[in-house]
Amino acid sequence: MHSLERTLAEDLSRTLEVIAGTVRDGTFEFITAHHPGLRSRIENAELRLAAERAGLLAQYARWRSTLEELENLWALAAWEASEPGAAEALRLAA
Repeated sequence: MHSLERTLAEDLSRTLEVIAGTVRDGTFEFITAHHPGLRSRIENAELRLAAERAGLLAQYARWRSTLEELENLWALAAWEASEPGAAEALRLAA
């Protein structure tokens, strides 16, 4: 698990602890029977939360890929600077 996943898991754990500490047994059944609109809003928020998490993880994967690309390009630049023409010779040999 990378740092973003850990951070998201910690945020969710803290939120669930707060919810568990404030919501009494039977609350879900009560809102289902008496406040279906509130239950629907909770369900929608949970779905949005899951979607946001997935989006953040996808963005983070693109971030990591771009960092790796940048690192590789700078390595290629350093190699080319130390041995001019090496990258071109390698490209032609492939």
